[in-house]
Amino acid sequence: MLPTACLCVLLGRPSYAAGADGLTIAGQTYDEPGVSGLGWSWSDADHLQLNDYTDETIGAEGDLVVTLVGQNVVDEA
Repeated sequence: MLPTACLCVLLGRPSYAAGADGLTIAGQTYDEPGVSGLGWSWSDADHLQLNDYTDETIGAEGDLVVTLVGQNVVDEA
């Protein structure tokens, strides 16, 4: 019974990083989430959504989950 109890404890822990401390997108740098622009939204430190984004490169300081919706094109600047 002990292996099952240990497995439940391990599965109950969060398995994600703290998120991004900064975001550079379309030539602008942002220090905090809660911002958006044409075709993108940085809703919280862990999540960036691109929705038909067609602009310049994207960079993040830290870990970021990117959700792609529609057709997205990122041009190398």
